[in-house]
Amino acid sequence: MKKIYMYLLDTMADWEHGYLLQGLTLQGMKETSSFELVTVGISKEPVTTAGGLKIIPDICVNEMDEEQAAALVLIGADTWMEDQHQPILKRAASFLETGKTVAAICGATLGLAKQGILNRYQHTSNALFYLQSIDTYNGSSYYIDKVAVIDQNLITASSAGSLLWAKYIMENLKLYSAQTLDAWYHYFSTGQIEYFEKLIASFNEEIQ
Repeated sequence: MKKIYMYLLDTMADWEHGYLLQGLTLQGMKETSSFELVTVGISKEPVTTAGGLKIIPDICVNEMDEEQAAALVLIGADTWMEDQHQPILKRAASFLETGKTVAAICGATLGLAKQGILNRYQHTSNALFYLQSIDTYNGSSYYIDKVAVIDQNLITASSAGSLLWAKYIMENLKLYSAQTLDAWYHYFSTGQIEYFEKLIASFNEEIQ
């Protein structure tokens, strides 16, 4: 089973990964699960989220297995400019170079900008000026003013883009059929019951 690594750090935004985690739980509707979520930290000491939750990482950065990895997920936080996050940003660059998915949202895009990654991929963030505060950022010509952007295997989003960001991640990983993802996205974006019915039906069709 391939691993989706999600990096945990102090002040991380509790709400930005909710749709993605919900989408991953839908693997229970399939006959087999393709991906396992593994949380990663600088150490195994608990981190405190923006909402005050304390979460203990499963593993440390140096324990990540890139051969088993499918994706690296980076959540927004106020601490991304701290040097302690350099090891995970180097991992992000390595993941991209080897064709693995990297997904960053909100403040995590600052980390990618600091690493120079956004200088060669189309991307978005909370705003262009937000990224231009980083000295190593020279990627303004690649900036797209949308809530979420996918370019090859890099997926970025603003703090308002977590739903579309999650959809792009699942599409990129080919986690579900296009029919399932379309129903899932429209159900959570509209709340209309017809899309919930289509979502359930799509899994039944996959099993048959």
